[in-house]
Amino acid sequence: MSKRLNTMIMGICLAIGVVFCCRPLWAESLPFMNQSKIRLSIPAGQRAFGEITLDNPSDEVKIVHLYLEDWYYQPDGSGAKEFLPANSLPSSACSWITFSPADLVLPAFGKQKINYAVSVPPGAKGERFATLFFETALGKGELASSGRSAGLDVNVRVATLFYIEVKDTVERSAKIDNLKVKPSADGSGALEISLDFENTGNSDITTSGSFNLMNSEGLVSARGAFNSVYTLGGGKGVLSSAWKEKLPAGEYDLVVTVDLGKALTDAGLEGGPVITKEASVTIGENNQVVRVGPLK
Repeated sequence: MSKRLNTMIMGICLAIGVVFCCRPLWAESLPFMNQSKIRLSIPAGQRAFGEITLDNPSDEVKIVHLYLEDWYYQPDGSGAKEFLPANSLPSSACSWITFSPADLVLPAFGKQKINYAVSVPPGAKGERFATLFFETALGKGELASSGRSAGLDVNVRVATLFYIEVKDTVERSAKIDNLKVKPSADGSGALEISLDFENTGNSDITTSGSFNLMNSEGLVSARGAFNSVYTLGGGKGVLSSAWKEKLPAGEYDLVVTVDLGKALTDAGLEGGPVITKEASVTIGENNQVVRVGPLK
């Protein structure tokens, strides 16, 4: 009896931190879609339509099965995702989405258009999410290149993520607090800067943030970028950065800027709100932190 191995190779994964050199060679022959993310804004009670093109770059015919699942960001804010059966989560959009065909035969080097419709029910608010998976089996040539036994059935899947906003009901807001400025624990003399981030709205937020440390003359003495934090409504994460060079002892103003609309601008849409926070910081000799004032 052959074993069945389910392997996920998602079209979205490279965008969230999987290194290209770690991608198996056989993945290059997987079907791929022209849209790994679809972001829509639809008024309550109305519908929107679109299409996804699925390409087969290999010389083998592919039998593809399509199905919907829920997804959410893992709670660490890193952008890693978890997937669940359709309609498992309150934030699921799976019941709003229909598509055709659900099963198809993709010729060698062929293409297939997938039509979809999104129907937003009356009274809906906020944002919903779904994943459309395209699942197929590895061919004999791909199994050989992967080093898998011919007795194994290896299924792989690629995905398109749906972000569906109910127009005029989405709120992008956040709370940023618990500022910490401290020397690096490794003894290098670097300054570490961190803040807690909480998504207080009802939509997804991907942050893009930076800091400027200004001296008493108003000149920038240090600057840097924070990591991006990925959250859905209610999600939390930590913004962190560092400055590795020594600063002259003295009084500084720390200015933190966090853009809540990075996911929108990445999609070619109008950006979201920007939050600016300030705090006074006193630096002693050898980058010792003497005082950190309240965040305002």
